[in-house]
Amino acid sequence: MKPQIRSRFDTNILMQFGKALQIMQKMPAKLPFFIRTHRNQQAAAKIRAKHSRSGLEVPPILIISITRRCNLNCSGCYSKLLHRDEAAELSPSRMEQVLSEAQDLGVSIVLLAGGEPLVRRDILEVAARFPRIIFPVFTNGLLLDSEFARFFAANPHLIPVISLEGGKAETDFRRGEGVYQNFSAVIQELNSRQIFWGISITLTAENFSQVLSEAYGKAMLALGCRLFFFVEYVPVAEDSEALLLSDEQKALVQPLCDRLMQALPGLFIAFPGDEEQYEGCLAAGRGFMHINPVGKVEPCPFAPFSDTDLRYGSLKEALESRFLQEIRNNHQLLKEGKGGCALWANKSWVKELEESLRNQV
Repeated sequence: MKPQIRSRFDTNILMQFGKALQIMQKMPAKLPFFIRTHRNQQAAAKIRAKHSRSGLEVPPILIISITRRCNLNCSGCYSKLLHRDEAAELSPSRMEQVLSEAQDLGVSIVLLAGGEPLVRRDILEVAARFPRIIFPVFTNGLLLDSEFARFFAANPHLIPVISLEGGKAETDFRRGEGVYQNFSAVIQELNSRQIFWGISITLTAENFSQVLSEAYGKAMLALGCRLFFFVEYVPVAEDSEALLLSDEQKALVQPLCDRLMQALPGLFIAFPGDEEQYEGCLAAGRGFMHINPVGKVEPCPFAPFSDTDLRYGSLKEALESRFLQEIRNNHQLLKEGKGGCALWANKSWVKELEESLRNQV
């Protein structure tokens, strides 16, 4: 990645943490944690820049799907459809080694996903040992009881992010009856312990206008939410193209998030966001990459192809893999098309690349 592009990405990340500091002015007890966090993010950016100068590109963000297991059966779930490897999931001891290496390399944000990550309490306890890394934990919230709330309160660098689809009707339709009611109960427990928490919403043509509105943002802020992730729907499930954002909606995602950031006291993050400002796809280690439940390193959650397995190699070796390097070298050619993922839109090319490199071994 060009130095100026790397600097822009790091600056945008630090801007988010800078706003978190402003938000926390109203919660003085939490302010020291966010001050330390902002400094840790700055320090990690310097480590990554040092590696970049020596030719090793380290992404600020890892996405780790720590389990394929889940207590829901949501329609269109990419994890259920793509994570089909039946090998044993990464052990806590190996995960600790991976996170230790990631921290040393300058990774500063690790998104923990699933399946349902709360079924791997052992892995969450490993993450708790790395307070210099921020761990958003993407959960459906059904297992988030008072014991887990105490855990999150004791480990503020693990941030519960509850998946919704909008309001009660939209959430229960896709996730199951009673899921939104559970959310309403869970956030009372989180708020009572002054836990910084967020929500994650899959953007579709159906909920776009609702969830990216100022009214929806204000309503969620009134409930105690301070962090909003918006992830554009990717049509992994067959015959789900009707949920795709239109070209007009896609063009509005980042501007609307920017507007909400300016108008409201919350963090509004479109993921992966406007990749054009970074000259193309951020996957494969330019900005982020994915580790699946069994330890295989993939370009992103929607590109389940890999030539590197963390059960047998290091994270540094994965970053230097030919497969990921080839994708990074062609980032400017990877256009999203329909759906929120450039690699999914170009999955035939990604699959052919992985197969060709495997045949050369």
